Amino acid sequence: MSIERELSGFTRLTTSTGISMVVSTFGARLVELWVPDRNGVLGNVVVGLPTPQHYDDRANLYLGCTVGRVAGRIPAAHFTGGGLSFSLEPNEGPNQLHGGGTRSFDRIEWELVTFESDDSVVAEFHYVSPAGEEEYPGELTVVSRYELTTQGILTSTLTAETTSACPVNLTTHSYWNLSGVAGSTIHDHKLDADVAWHVETGEGQLPTGELTPTPHQLSLAAPGWDDTFVLEETDHTLTPAATLSHPGSGRILTLYTTEPALQVYTAGYLPQEALDDVHVLTPFGGVCLEPQRINDNALLPHFPSIVLQPSDTYSHVTQHVFSSI
Repeated sequence: MSIERELSGFTRLTTSTGISMVVSTFGARLVELWVPDRNGVLGNVVVGLPTPQHYDDRANLYLGCTVGRVAGRIPAAHFTGGGLSFSLEPNEGPNQLHGGGTRSFDRIEWELVTFESDDSVVAEFHYVSPAGEEEYPGELTVVSRYELTTQGILTSTLTAETTSACPVNLTTHSYWNLSGVAGSTIHDHKLDADVAWHVETGEGQLPTGELTPTPHQLSLAAPGWDDTFVLEETDHTLTPAATLSHPGSGRILTLYTTEPALQVYTAGYLPQEALDDVHVLTPFGGVCLEPQRINDNALLPHFPSIVLQPSDTYSHVTQHVFSSI
């Protein structure tokens, strides 16, 4: 096991089997994840950038970050639900996306604590969001934790506590590309998800209130997805919520989660940009699998409110199990 600070400002954590991750305190971010293919060759399966400054310059891409306070879109930048009604700063037209645009969780520095044991390495990020930050009520204490085992299991644990009622819907936003080849697309990947319903959207990618049945195999071909799917089960900790595979390398990512919904984004809006030989952005260069909850919306009244009370603790666990065939 080893933990080392790199010259770029990132931290690399390596297990005894060579499986490793690179993280950044800017946005509590997963920068790289190195896992083996069917021949045991390690490859990076996360789309990333060379330095924290590169991430800051391209913040609207949300590459690898922790998203909050509220993932997804809040229509007209006004939250209503759980007994609350208040306005927020818009950052995507008239709406708010992924918690805001100045002090959202992807754009601030977190405190990093690292741990290591015989079979895993841990990067644990801490942040206290003051009441009123991005116009949200309540002081929110947040932990974003990544644990990587020698067997290639990456567990993301997100927890939060508040001093007064406020909406909370956290997720992580890694772009997965199992080929390990910089600049390649995910069109040759396969995605199967245990989904029941597709949340239909209209103008501005906002929900229309309609839910439509959807097949379990989701095509990753263009024009792709930027959509929310309601999972068959509300808790997929024992059965897979989704399986992403790449036949060429043999790598497989099996996702388990406590969350009831999955946002699938196939990165159609990524720019074409080569920063160096190993940091290459390209449209459809990765797929984001973002477990989360359904935000309060008058058009979707049958889902539980995401408002967190001071007496409760928000908890979200997602396990990414890597294997190969």
